Amino acid sequence: MVGRRDSRGIFAAIAASLILLAAAPWASAGDPLGSENVGTSGAQFLTVPVGARAVGMGQAYMSCAVDGAAAFWNPAGIMRTPGRRNLFFSHTDYTADIDMDFASYSWRRQNFGFALSAGMLRSGDIERTTEMHQEGTGQTFNANQYYVSVSMARAMTDRFSVGGTAKFFQENLDEFESRGLLMDLGVLYYAGVGDLRIGFAVRNFGADLRPGGTPPVIEGSENASGQFQSYSPPTSGSFGAAYTWGLAERVGLLTTVDFHHPSDFSESFRFGGELAIGDRLKLRGGYETDQDEGGMSAGFGVDLSRQRLGVRLDYGYTDMGVFGDIHHLSVDLTPLRDERRER
Repeated sequence: MVGRRDSRGIFAAIAASLILLAAAPWASAGDPLGSENVGTSGAQFLTVPVGARAVGMGQAYMSCAVDGAAAFWNPAGIMRTPGRRNLFFSHTDYTADIDMDFASYSWRRQNFGFALSAGMLRSGDIERTTEMHQEGTGQTFNANQYYVSVSMARAMTDRFSVGGTAKFFQENLDEFESRGLLMDLGVLYYAGVGDLRIGFAVRNFGADLRPGGTPPVIEGSENASGQFQSYSPPTSGSFGAAYTWGLAERVGLLTTVDFHHPSDFSESFRFGGELAIGDRLKLRGGYETDQDEGGMSAGFGVDLSRQRLGVRLDYGYTDMGVFGDIHHLSVDLTPLRDERRER
């Protein structure tokens, strides 16, 4: 029998999901699959996944983000981290010598949780070319990008939590800059059947963006303007569920699936699995449908926890086809203290 408190939690989960559903860009103008909107959103570095565990599981992570990466994937998961404080670092060797770094610190009390996080994408030196010097002018420039964010989560019941993130970002492309403020919202609900959980998040929504400064004058252009054209942020909505199956003594299989809808690309399904062998080793694999390049991912994690400190090292791998192999590394640190002292 479902108690009154659980009934309120279920109702709140449904209501919050409907609100987020309304905020998500589920309808794309002219094409329900969004293929006509490819390339219409900017600030794409905000969509680069962080956390080797999430990558290794095919990014099917809406209902699994209960670690240091929760502030990025689903801020409601801050209320479900193993310890009351969490320190997380992630590094990605991306294509074309680009790398992405992410760090977060989260803490929670009985009903509220908070997180501070930051990410930076570094392009390195890019050779400058012109119409007359297509092999390079000998000069270089860069396109570094970063963001900082603040997250807050609230436990509505012992099974249901909500969370939100406000992030400030800036893109630098040579002497031009773009900056703005975007939001994430998420919910996480434990159904009470084993560890079955349901997660939903809308990420990177906000007002249209526009680079600052004056556009360069293009000779022969008839529609010269004194400002750059605006563009949409890389908004996306994801809904997913996860469940752990006991296969044998000290062996379990976590399975997870997400439905992902970005505003500037086709919808896709993300599938992931994590095989836990004992307390130390975890093997992972994942797949995302409707991807032009790649889609397959894999990885593993090693738990090096001690009596007072939880330590997890993760590695993730993605084959991006013509863009090459992408490698992800992350470390999750959690002080494990007596919970009674924290209350």
